[in-house]
Amino acid sequence: MLYLYLIEALLYVLIIGVVFAIFKIKKVEKLKIVIIILPILMLLTLGITFVLEKPEIKIDENISYEVGKAKSLDKISAKYHFIDVSEKVKIEGNIDFNKVGKYEIKYVVPTLLGNYIKTQIVEIVDTTPPVITLQGNEIEEISYKDEYNEIGFTVSDNSNEDLKDKVVITKEEVNDKEYKLIYTVEDSSRNKATVARTIKLVDKEPPEITLNGSAKLSIELNSKYSEQGAKATDEIDGDLSDKIVITGKVDTTKTGEYAIIYTVKDNSGNQAKKTRTVTVVKKEIVNVNSNTNNNSATNTNNNSTTNQSNNSDNNTGKNSGIIYLTFDDGPSSSITPKILDILKSKGVKATFFILNYSAENEKLVKREINEGHTVAIHGYSHEYKEIYKSVDTYMNNITKLQEKIKKSTGYNATITRFPGGSSNTVSRFNPGIMTKLTKEVLARGYKYFDWNVSSNDAGGAKTSTQVYNNVVNGLKKNRANVVLMHDFSGNTKTVNALSDIIDYGLANGYTFSKITESTPMVTHRVNN
Repeated sequence: MLYLYLIEALLYVLIIGVVFAIFKIKKVEKLKIVIIILPILMLLTLGITFVLEKPEIKIDENISYEVGKAKSLDKISAKYHFIDVSEKVKIEGNIDFNKVGKYEIKYVVPTLLGNYIKTQIVEIVDTTPPVITLQGNEIEEISYKDEYNEIGFTVSDNSNEDLKDKVVITKEEVNDKEYKLIYTVEDSSRNKATVARTIKLVDKEPPEITLNGSAKLSIELNSKYSEQGAKATDEIDGDLSDKIVITGKVDTTKTGEYAIIYTVKDNSGNQAKKTRTVTVVKKEIVNVNSNTNNNSATNTNNNSTTNQSNNSDNNTGKNSGIIYLTFDDGPSSSITPKILDILKSKGVKATFFILNYSAENEKLVKREINEGHTVAIHGYSHEYKEIYKSVDTYMNNITKLQEKIKKSTGYNATITRFPGGSSNTVSRFNPGIMTKLTKEVLARGYKYFDWNVSSNDAGGAKTSTQVYNNVVNGLKKNRANVVLMHDFSGNTKTVNALSDIIDYGLANGYTFSKITESTPMVTHRVNN
């Protein structure tokens, strides 16, 4: 405010000059009067100026701050009557430094005539782009067969704006083995951020090994194991069969399960492994002295006898005294449900060697599985002249039913029984076929079972009493007892005898079980 006082001093000099000019002062008295009056006027004017003086506040008309980066206004400089009064300045108005916008504030300075107020506009601006932080790596490797699944990212912005859902991801091809993902986002102040992730397509897919033959094989004790080999292919490297490494050994002199492991690596180091399980089995062979008939799959009648062979040592042990109830030629809507009801009430599990079934009887197959029984394969067809024409014809007959069971229930049946039994003679129109088939079914991963106790319910037994007597008289404690019965339509004599057969077994210390893959095979001597 110093310039005001200088202006006033110059003004007084001017006034004095004017007064002298007007009055053309010549006398000392008049000069004295002027000299006295003028200082008084000067002091009066200076006093008025002092009172009316405004504070001097040094601020810009508009100032701005970056959002989120300031917490308070910068200090200002203020003077009043040549004195620094910056500390006395009060600020009125609120500013949200974390929110973009324009805010009006007032600087208030106390003076002799009251508060002096000066207004200023403060703008909070956002000129800083958001920050996109990628989770994972900036360079990711994925299989050439896979689509990239976004690992994730975070977005931060000094305005605290939630921008994650506003991120736009675009794909930029580099070459056939690489592309980039471009992440772009823009905040409300139009600040833009961009980052990139490189996706490299690499070979992470292992080769595929296909076994020649079945993945589960059974061979007879003291026979010869012939390695069937495998093939390996890779989508990138092609045929890798010559790189397969085979480990494992089958000791055919000892019963048990042996693992043959096939391993191969592709040129990218991806490894594939597959295992073939080879089971060396000692078959329980029983001699069946009877004539073959063309009824269900039985070679016995009420007068035939079943004798233990010299291989009876396989009958002792943990399977001794077990009764395996087996039912052939079902399911039938009239008999199978009744047999299942009896088994359920007695808490006994059994094995059902089934034939092809209708859509209506599919529910019976499902029930057998759901209630814990074993569903086994008798054959899609039971026509001897058709199924025993050749090895391929017979194998197609059982695989066709196997595929149907799996489609119906999801269950993969691997237990089978030859129509007529492995000792049948109805196949002699094709000499040697049973000798071939008994080896082939094992080589294809199946296990086959004949029986050593026959109810003869498909032969000479005409009453439930005869069925009962045939079974209980054929049971022996020192072996596993595989009992042949049938659940074809109309076979009420077996239904009527079943409860008594089970009661007899339980009362005489036998246990009941179903046939599984781990059950020792009970087979007949092959007659063809």
